[in-house]
Amino acid sequence: MRSVRIILPLILLLLLAFPWACAQDAPPRLEVLAEGGGSFLNSGTGLVPLMCVQVCTPSGCTPCPPGTATSSFSKTVRIVAGARYRFTRHDAIEASYSYSPNHLSLQLGTESLGSAYSHVDLISFNYVRYLSVRSRVQPFATAGVGMNRFSGPSNASAVLYGYVNADNGWQFAWNYGAGADLVLQRQLALRLELRDYVTGQPSFITGSSHNVVPSVGIVFRFK
Repeated sequence: MRSVRIILPLILLLLLAFPWACAQDAPPRLEVLAEGGGSFLNSGTGLVPLMCVQVCTPSGCTPCPPGTATSSFSKTVRIVAGARYRFTRHDAIEASYSYSPNHLSLQLGTESLGSAYSHVDLISFNYVRYLSVRSRVQPFATAGVGMNRFSGPSNASAVLYGYVNADNGWQFAWNYGAGADLVLQRQLALRLELRDYVTGQPSFITGSSHNVVPSVGIVFRFK
């Protein structure tokens, strides 16, 4: 224990006394990233047509009243791949693709309406602003736009019942977040991020879909 108490302060002293030269040079312009993390989607509600015994008269039939269904997504992992280009020390643009195997379930009160989508695809284009580039830890903020798609198998129960389609199609999406790069070497960094991807809820569910994604990954930096 005594040796640990001595070694840890020495390591911290060395890091402070001998900052890495790469932190003082202009950072590499091109980066390729690979990240993994969690995918947490919020639930929503919407009106869905119900099966009922219709009452018909000579003037017509009374339509079945709709019911309020609740959606929920499974919590799962998300993988991200992309590239970032710095056009100044502090400013960059980024293009990325991400995938998460979130499953959608629909509920009407205590009755299950089945399950649908099995994954979410997302393409994003972001502006990135680095707050500091003179140390090993380089924090940044980011925001951008893109396209989101919920899709799954055509034989999913909620699809067979007619509540949703197998593919919700591409929707406009936007995202914002923050993170930090820990520079390990000039050509290598560790990235930690937290982003919120926002789009419309799928199918008849109303409101906004928020996909909160904490992630960590490796960044390969090129000149």
